[in-house]
Amino acid sequence: QYDWTWLDHSGNHHSEALKVTERLTPVGPNTIWYEATIDDPDVYTRPWTISLPLYRRIDRDMRLVEYKCQEYSEEILYGYLRQDEETASALEQKRQEQEQPQ
Repeated sequence: QYDWTWLDHSGNHHSEALKVTERLTPVGPNTIWYEATIDDPDVYTRPWTISLPLYRRIDRDMRLVEYKCQEYSEEILYGYLRQDEETASALEQKRQEQEQPQ
């Protein structure tokens, strides 16, 4: 685990006491219920939980397409929202460069 990690785009931090409990529960032939409980008494006043359904794609013509992973993509897309003006400008320029067709 790294000191500089965070949980989301807003920069919600965690401590060494962080415990994440994930549950995947089948609820039907094409649906799984995902639940994650975040427990970090050094950061939050009480544990909190997020949950959502995950659906299997069953379309006949569905195709699995390649996902192109871009290093620091979240920082490129959202970093300018929380940086100083100089860094925000540089990140916005980098984001615009990424959008240009190659």
